[in-house]
Formats: sequence, C-alpha cells, structure tokens
Amino acid sequence: MTDEETPDLPSTPLITLADLIKPHEVDGEDDRETRVRRSLRARLSYYSPLRIFMAIVILAGIGYFGTKQVQNVIASSVKVKSEFFAPYVDTTLTPTYQFQDANQNVAKQTILGFITAPPSGTCTPSWGGYYSIASAESQINLTRRLVEYQNLGGTAIISFGGQRGRHLSTVCTSPSALASVYSQVISTYHTPAIDLDTEGSALNDFAAMNRRAQALRLLESQYPKLQVWLTLPVATNGLQENALGVVRTMLTHRVRLAGINVMTMDYGVPTSNMAATIESSLKATELQLANEFTHHGLHLTAKQIFNRMGATVEIGQNSDYGEIFTTSDARSLAAFVLRNSLRRLSMWSLNRDAPCPTAFGNQEIYSNTCSGTQQSSLQFSNIFNHALTGSITNRHQVILAPNDISTNPANAPYPIWQPNFPYPEHYKVVWNGYVYQAKYYNQGTQPTQTYQYSFQTPWLLIGPVLKTDHAPSIPKLPPGTYPAWNAKQAYSTGANVEIGGEGYQAKYYNQGDNPTAALINPSTSPWKPLFTLPGEPALN
Repeated sequence: MTDEETPDLPSTPLITLADLIKPHEVDGEDDRETRVRRSLRARLSYYSPLRIFMAIVILAGIGYFGTKQVQNVIASSVKVKSEFFAPYVDTTLTPTYQFQDANQNVAKQTILGFITAPPSGTCTPSWGGYYSIASAESQINLTRRLVEYQNLGGTAIISFGGQRGRHLSTVCTSPSALASVYSQVISTYHTPAIDLDTEGSALNDFAAMNRRAQALRLLESQYPKLQVWLTLPVATNGLQENALGVVRTMLTHRVRLAGINVMTMDYGVPTSNMAATIESSLKATELQLANEFTHHGLHLTAKQIFNRMGATVEIGQNSDYGEIFTTSDARSLAAFVLRNSLRRLSMWSLNRDAPCPTAFGNQEIYSNTCSGTQQSSLQFSNIFNHALTGSITNRHQVILAPNDISTNPANAPYPIWQPNFPYPEHYKVVWNGYVYQAKYYNQGTQPTQTYQYSFQTPWLLIGPVLKTDHAPSIPKLPPGTYPAWNAKQAYSTGANVEIGGEGYQAKYYNQGDNPTAALINPSTSPWKPLFTLPGEPALN
C-alpha cells in the first residue's frame, strides 16, 4: 500500500484491543487460558511442583507478551509524519492580507480564521460575522485568492470559532443542522482540514461540545479523509480541566482527530524566556494526553503523542504584558519541534509578521498588523518555514478544475484594463483572464508587464476569473433624475446629466463631449461618473 492508502491513526477511530484482534481470536485466547487454568487445578496431584512452576511462567508469559504484542501493533500502526508550518491569517482584518501572494506568504499551508455564526444568531456560516459566504466572494475575493494560492502549491485550512466569534455549535440546535453548515463550508472551499478553535465561554458549553462531536461523526462518511484539529488554550502546567473536557468529549464520541493544537500564548505571567515556558507547557500537555489516550484504549509513545499535537504562538508582543515571543524564541521552538516530532506549528498571525512603524518607538504595544518586536518583514514565517518542511497532506487538493477558469470578457467581474485609464490604489481590473488590484496609483502599466523584482510592479495578482463570475452591473437611475445628455447643449461646471440610465457630472465647461468616454480615459474627459462599480474606489 502507498502512504496515502495507509490510514494513519489521527484519521481513524481510536483503536482498542478489540479493534486490533478479531472477535473469535479474542475469544479463543480467553478459552485457551481458561482451559489451561482448569487443567492445572484438576491435575495438581499429577503435576510435579516443577511442572506447576513452569506452567505459571508460561501463563504469565502469554499474558505479558500478548499485551506487549498488542501495544507494539498499536505503536507500529501509528506513523510519525514530518512537521509542518501553518500560520493563521485574520481573514476579515483590514487591510485585507493577500495570503495568495508569494511575496507575502511563504507557507505551504495557511489557516484562514474564522468561520462563526452571524450577528443574527442563525445557523448559517459567516466570516467573523462580517461577511456571508457569498459576500466574501464579492467583497474580498476569497475563493479567487484561494485558487491562486493553490496554483502556487498552497493548501488552505478553515478555522471555526476563535476568541471573539460566536461558535456555530452554540446556535445550531441539532447535530444534523451543524453538520450541514460544516459541510457547506468544506464543500465551498474544498479544504482537506478544518480547525476548531475553542476558547472563552465555548469551553464551558457542554451541550454545544456534544453537538459538535456528534456533527463531526455525521460528516465522517461524507468526508472520509477530512482532518479535524482541535485548538485549545493552555497554561504553563498544561490544559485546564475545561479544555481537557473538550478532548474527552471528542474521544468519547470517537471523533477522528488529526491532532490537538494548543495556544502557547497569554500565560498571564511575565517571563524572560518564552521559548522555555512554551516547551514546558507542551511537555505537560503531552503527559495529559497520554493519560487521556490510554483511558480510551490508545497506547502511544511520547513521540507519537507529540506527533498528534500542535502549538500556536503569538509572535512578538503577546496580549498579556511581559510576554514577548522573539525571533530567538522562534529558532529555539523550531528546534524543539524537530527534536520531539511535534506535527504542527502555527502562529498568530501572518497579518502581524512585520516590524511596527518607527512611530511606535520601543514601547511594548500590541498591534494586529505588526509584531511589536525587532524583526524584518516575514522573519518569523521564514524561520518556521525553513525549519519545518512537511505538509498537512500528500494529496493535491483541487479547489477548482482548470475548466472552471474563464478568459471570456463576459465573465469579467471588474473592468478590463485600459492603457489610458488612471488607476487609484485598490482599483481592480481584469487582464488576460486574471484579476489584478492596483497597489498604488498607476497609469499605462500593463498588469502582466515583467520586472526584475516582483515588488516593482504596481499590480497585485488576486486570482483567475471564474466561470461563475459575471460582469458588474451599474445601478440605473430612476427615469427623470437628471436631464438627458444633449450633444448640442453647452454644460457648465457641476451640471448633472443622464445617459443610458447612468449619471455624470461636468468637471468644467464643455459641449459635445460624450460623458461615457470618462470610463475609458477620465483624465481627458470633462465628465466624471456619479457612480462606482461594486467594491471599487470612486472615479475622480
């Protein structure tokens, strides 16, 4: 069998002795031992003391080596896999982090957070309560960016929950309804793995925990290769009782867990050595999980347990004062991960993997867009990515097939690039079947123009045009809102006219200049449109 065909333990139910040996073999083993003991009792007068002693030794050996053999089968069935790096991205944070851009993300896999319930509290998925699944397409081009990330060989992992989000398991009142929501997200983004970030009040909602475990069990037949990770807070002495309760609930319901990731941050105690504190909490967690696994019939070595664990650090200044995770700590932790075969290392977050502006000074200030410690851009990512070369899956996950990508201008969701059009920052255009966004004001620079260095282009590649895309529609004015444009009439500055249901305003005195020319070359047109395309900056 190939490595893909051999299911490793995290993606299979927990194994007990009865799972490893066929029922008739277990019964037969019991029968043999019973018969031998009965025979010994019945024939004590026949056997010599030496024979009795040897029989006892043999029986003990059967028990010991039988148990030892089962443990060895369990241990050998669990393959230790290579360590991988997967940073989190705060998907809804402004400015939008372009994780699909190789200049802004070096990782082979990225965790997108967070899917939560919407503010209305209905059992439907949203991105942090800000975007529905549909509006995430139109407003932040999420699927398009995922396709581009995949084109670069990346894999996206979807995270549910988070610190501030309302967990779907608390509003979906049945396991089947919750499973349906999970399925919607998984099928939309074709992710090979999901991350369940449980913290805050969600740690103490026992009913929601059970619904979630039951929902995941329902999903297993639909997505047999789906990897499920738990993400939980950790203290310096390991998982607290409510976090352990989340693990127990999953194990009790026999959910196929890929691993348990702990948030090694915000310990609440100032420390001069964050790496050492993190390593201590990971070792404590390993001992706790060894006990939990054993209780549920799973016997693993320390290295195999570490290989079912992950750690998420908060780079730079942590939320708690006196806790700063430096680049030196990152190197130490990466070495610990490799020594112990910790399966996953994550960080919060890619949005923060940059030095703070000099205006911040040397103050220990927490920011969502910089680390608050001395570093170069993406230095934490580069340290972790260089050390941890594994990937979460050996299978290339197809988000969209090539025939789902369109070069038909009719599918272009943004205007086709024009050489004479001045494009302000954030303006999006389509060129040769791909969507580009202006990094800064530019005019006459073709999006596909090549440069010696990638940072020299004024365009950011967002991703391909999809066959599900369509041309944007310009809102039509109610009839009679403005007078119809007349080529023979002279118009003074500020005059408003209507042409084809669209409104325009005169920038200066003019006569005979068609207002629609402003859409091709606004710099030479005496007119400016009184509308914007959906999601675009205003045209001046």
